[in-house]
Amino acid sequence: MNRNIQALLDACKRLNIPHQIHHKTNNLISVVLNNQRYTFVNWTTPFNTHSVMKLCQDKDYFYSFYHDIIRMPKTHSFLNPYSDSKYTHYLDSHTIYGIIEQIEAEFTYPLIVKKNRGSWGTNVFKVENRRELEQGLLEIYSASSARSDYIGLAQEYIDVDVEYRAIFFLGKYQFAYKKIAGDTELTDNLSPLHSAGSKAEYVTDEGTKQAICHFCAPLFDKLMIQFCGLDIAQDKAGHLWLIEANSSPGFDHIIRHEGDELIIQLYEKMLKQLAQ
Repeated sequence: MNRNIQALLDACKRLNIPHQIHHKTNNLISVVLNNQRYTFVNWTTPFNTHSVMKLCQDKDYFYSFYHDIIRMPKTHSFLNPYSDSKYTHYLDSHTIYGIIEQIEAEFTYPLIVKKNRGSWGTNVFKVENRRELEQGLLEIYSASSARSDYIGLAQEYIDVDVEYRAIFFLGKYQFAYKKIAGDTELTDNLSPLHSAGSKAEYVTDEGTKQAICHFCAPLFDKLMIQFCGLDIAQDKAGHLWLIEANSSPGFDHIIRHEGDELIIQLYEKMLKQLAQ
């Protein structure tokens, strides 16, 4: 059973809400409220529509939809030039070197290259020169890799001071935690929480909470994402940048370091909302 589902079950017990477990892993749960059945599947809740979840999963689409109303690093997508011929009308360039030339014309080093879909921060590279850029793109497009993607992203590099994950439910701030990196430097995964010795720490400073709320508000005004985790970077000048959104955020890191009370309370809010 994953930690999200465990917190959900604890919330059900606190509220005396019956639940059913439908799989041997215990990660498929349903509750019946007001004669309506709702399912929680792994990290996924019943709140977001399928289209909203797809929007959050596709970093290129998400950037295209939101970058005009919230500060995000400039991003350009590139289809694998060796994709099936039926997709050739989507190509910016027909060779890797053509893509590299386009990226170098639009961005300066260092920059970020990463795959368009996926989680856990894999296949994300900070590249300092043309050789590293080529290596990163080849890794992303590699047909022999289970972590490959047919779309690669070039992204403006942000000189990050602090990284946060902020949790919102129905457009309202619930909590945020700081991602504190460990001692191990990773080459294809730049997420601070994926290095040895890393730590997640709740944000308690009221000024920081208010700044995050104010920064994120335009996103929910344009399109409501009912439940999400937003990855936010603060640069060395103090500016906030939205990096990406996760419509099914996991809570392993924060529960491991700070306990599960706020997570259980979050699921209590969800269950009460469903019961209305």
